[in-house]
Amino acid sequence: MALAVSPPPRQNNSDSKCEKCWHVFDVIQKYFVEIALFFFFLSRHMTLPLFQEYVTNEIYLKHNVKFLAQDYYSSANLSVSTREAEHDSALSILGLQIAEGLPAVITVVILGAVSDRTGRRRIMLWLPCLGSVLYCLIYVLIMYTGYNIDGLFMASAFRGLSGSMTAFLAGATYFGINSVKPQERVARLSIQEFLNGGAYALANIMVGFWVKDSGFLEPYWFALICALISFLICYFLIQELPVERESPNRRRNTGNLLKDTFGPIVKYFRCGQDKSLIKIWLATLAFQTYALVHIGQENTIVMYLSGQTYLHKTKYDMSGISVSIGVFLSVIMVVAGLATALTPAVFKKFLSESSIVMVGLTSKALGTLWIALIRNETALYFAILLLAFELLPFPMLRSIVSRDIAPADQGSLFALMHCGESIIFFLGPLMFMAIFANTLHYYKALVLIVSIIMLILPFCFTLCLKFFTFKKPEDYERMEEPEVTNSTEVNREPSELSTLASEPISFIQLSTNT
Repeated sequence: MALAVSPPPRQNNSDSKCEKCWHVFDVIQKYFVEIALFFFFLSRHMTLPLFQEYVTNEIYLKHNVKFLAQDYYSSANLSVSTREAEHDSALSILGLQIAEGLPAVITVVILGAVSDRTGRRRIMLWLPCLGSVLYCLIYVLIMYTGYNIDGLFMASAFRGLSGSMTAFLAGATYFGINSVKPQERVARLSIQEFLNGGAYALANIMVGFWVKDSGFLEPYWFALICALISFLICYFLIQELPVERESPNRRRNTGNLLKDTFGPIVKYFRCGQDKSLIKIWLATLAFQTYALVHIGQENTIVMYLSGQTYLHKTKYDMSGISVSIGVFLSVIMVVAGLATALTPAVFKKFLSESSIVMVGLTSKALGTLWIALIRNETALYFAILLLAFELLPFPMLRSIVSRDIAPADQGSLFALMHCGESIIFFLGPLMFMAIFANTLHYYKALVLIVSIIMLILPFCFTLCLKFFTFKKPEDYERMEEPEVTNSTEVNREPSELSTLASEPISFIQLSTNT
């Protein structure tokens, strides 16, 4: 009697589809950081001009005067009420920026130290997103309830205590660097800079048209939704990177929580003869001084171009001029973002990273000089090409810093690197606007010339950095650390240790004992 042969089991189509979906999810998962970054900065860049316009509008309404941008250039004819409104709005905007910036300086250092101590890096991503959600929500509630705008200081304080954009940048830089191989770090950081610039351009265009047509409430609702999307991605979809190799300083436990958490930060200030630390500080100083010029110019260029007579010849009202300037600056940022994302791979074939930084500084200087000297609207648009590489110094300097520090210590390092931006965020525009206001009546372009002169500082720091890295490989260079007796480290072979030091933590294989 023949035995019946059962047919092979039929594969479940739903299971195969689920496996494919999970495979696609695993492939794109490491890019969730960039998706969250885009939505976070889209919300951030929208709220920056929004809160300034909203506060100015509310204060002018309280003084029963109407704001006209043309009056800024004929201040001698301003009424007493207008002068008071102008003074109060300037102080309120500065106070709101300080209420956010100063707490962020402290918070970002704390978050960096805690993330290094615990290995939980996501807190530098989702906490700033949560702060942005609360910030936008408070603005929306004040618009609905008609509450006094003094409540806006609470919104700024919440966003500052969450770490603001500086903590998010530190966290995004860490995930971007340590989720790819060393040779891919510059490309990953360049993509992040491109998304930041693209979000800036899109946000400014949207705000310019949206506020004119619908007021402030709808743009703030959109900013709230973007911040909420970023928070959900960071909290639920981004996974912690495995920490296979801890810094020796992190493995010590003295029983004092404050000393164990913040003590290792002190080593960054003990340069001495440690060339790695010297290079870190040179790159950090170059980063901060260039950020001062870049951030300080953003509002100043708008005010400078608004007063140019050659733009008034083709525009009949200030709204047309404002839209034209907003589109012009947005196109500059889009082109600069594209150049930052596409050109580093080409430049690295024949230039060092410090030389690429100098290319970016030169681009910034030439483009700013062109805007300051040109007196023709058609020729003005040539500045878009001259400023194409202005964003290159940011990803390059972050990449230089990341090579000279162990992954387990990078949270504190990037926190220190970016914490100065919280101060620059309100100090830079204040300083440049003071120069512009005091030199407005005899030479409007002097503020742009001063910014070009200030570019000498990051250029000198980069030149010194190039001197320290001359004829040295650009691979990972471990910073000097004290010896630690640990059974796990003692049992490793020297070749294995060198391999671990040259790879990001996400590519280090765990041993069977671990």
